[in-house]
Amino acid sequence: MLDLGREFERLNAEQKVAVEESGNTAVLAGPGSGKTATLVIKVAHLLSRVIEPPAGVACITYNNDAVREFRNRLCEFGIYAGKHLFLGTVHSFCLNCVLRPYAGLVNLRYKDGVVVAGPRHAEILLAKALSQHVPEARVEYYGSNITRLRRAQFCGEDTSGFDDRDFPVVIDYDRLLADERLVDFEGMVGLALELIRSHAWIRDLLAARFPWLIVDEYQDLGGPLHAIVTTLIDRAGMNVFAVGDPDQTIYDFTGANPRYLQTLAQRDDFMAIRLKFNYRGGRKLIAASQAALAPEQPRDYQADPERLDQGEIFLVQARDHIEDHAAKAVEAVRQAIENGTRPEEIAVFYRQKTVLLAELRSKLEAAGIEYIAERASQYPSSPAIRWLQDAASYAFGTAFSGAGRFEELYRFYRTAAESAGYIDLSADPLELRVRLYETLTSPLAEGLLLGAWLHDLDEKLSLRQIVADAGDRSDDAETLEELSSATRQEGPLADTTLLNFATDGRVRGKVVLTTFHSSKGRQFDVVVIPGLAEGIMPPWRWSRGQYHPPGGKVLGEARRLFYVGFTRARNSVHLIYSGAYVQKGHLVSLGVSRFVKEIMAKLDET
Repeated sequence: MLDLGREFERLNAEQKVAVEESGNTAVLAGPGSGKTATLVIKVAHLLSRVIEPPAGVACITYNNDAVREFRNRLCEFGIYAGKHLFLGTVHSFCLNCVLRPYAGLVNLRYKDGVVVAGPRHAEILLAKALSQHVPEARVEYYGSNITRLRRAQFCGEDTSGFDDRDFPVVIDYDRLLADERLVDFEGMVGLALELIRSHAWIRDLLAARFPWLIVDEYQDLGGPLHAIVTTLIDRAGMNVFAVGDPDQTIYDFTGANPRYLQTLAQRDDFMAIRLKFNYRGGRKLIAASQAALAPEQPRDYQADPERLDQGEIFLVQARDHIEDHAAKAVEAVRQAIENGTRPEEIAVFYRQKTVLLAELRSKLEAAGIEYIAERASQYPSSPAIRWLQDAASYAFGTAFSGAGRFEELYRFYRTAAESAGYIDLSADPLELRVRLYETLTSPLAEGLLLGAWLHDLDEKLSLRQIVADAGDRSDDAETLEELSSATRQEGPLADTTLLNFATDGRVRGKVVLTTFHSSKGRQFDVVVIPGLAEGIMPPWRWSRGQYHPPGGKVLGEARRLFYVGFTRARNSVHLIYSGAYVQKGHLVSLGVSRFVKEIMAKLDET
């Protein structure tokens, strides 16, 4: 178990100030700045030295992957999620800490509980609403627009920029949900905000239970959460510790905006602390990334003073064909492997599924380089799937596997079984605990397939049936069925080993091929970025027979996306660029990506 005092002493001066600050704090944490360590030690410090039980801390982060990481890190301090520590996504916080305890007390619609629409069912309902007003639209492309509108409406923000047809879509979609007495994921946050704004007693109970609210990746969580946070600060006296980086806001299409964190940091009742050191990249990498992000406003991040190498940037010119971009990218991968870099520490990024992705996959396969294309074989995402991955990891001993880890696994299973009416925990919890422990500690055959393990697990634990009968876990029920079905059909998941599932895609011996968005929060020794031509990155808009350059908001989004991808690298970045490319048989000649030009200019200065 880690010693809190010893780990605190390892922090730098700014991190220590953030941990010890007794009031509202906004930590502006750039890439590689040690923000996760700061956040975890802050939580441990609050729970062990500041907050007296029965009060506790609510810790909110962006997605289930981040929840998993924080849970593992806190376990190392002997701190586990429970009644004194809520640890989950913003949707989970709104559902479990606001809606389930209080919604039924103020609205008869929820007197029998809050039932959540699973993602697939929600898509079906949204498609019905779209068919009445925007029949040509597809949910996968139009859904984010509806999400942004609903978030703006929840917050009371300006909605004048939306298409007139969007509004009746939202009205019909909300009606369809109400007809089935369901709440979808965005609706959970909107309803929680409504309850918190409208009822002082709910605010007071939340603040009494959680005098501190910790929020990670604040810039990505959107307007409704920002409204919840400011309401709890101003009207309930809750303390907030917000961590994030406005420069890494990359979910603009769902309503995320850097101004939310910036607004918080500028409040008079907040201390703003910038973590200035980047412990991931060398000086050259740091300077180049800032040049592309904000050419006129350098962020002045500094490299680890103890790091001697500067990092490397390789500028590789491709011919005016996407095929050659892919070929140059694969050559960079091959060279990195020959120079001793493990394949799983090499990442190739692309912006979206286009011909570039197809060419990259084709060239990697032709070169005999094993890779994992995450968007092509990604596991379904839900708390239950993450629980399965944690359970598999525990079974293999590949993660922290002491008593605390088992308690985390047991808590999820026990709660689901209780919700489904399968057990009376007050009568006999021991039998359930023993059943889970014996199942997860059974010997595993080498090369065991995921499908075989899931079948055995379900035979012993009845997991899918328990989740289905729980009633309030529709998203879990959907994703468990989807995963189980996929392992029984021809496709990548049918041949997936349990070990690969447990390691969540970072497969030993395989290069990572993924999107810029999916690179967020990760790091690699070597990063390769092809497709760096104007029109692709940043994207240009085609209208009235000509291309239009990006500006304002669109350009800002592209800069931040490129910045996030570039700053994933520890040691080297390979930028594959050209002044033109062929698209649908036509030569598009808009010049070399401005991001590459800006980096070239910065390198010439040094």
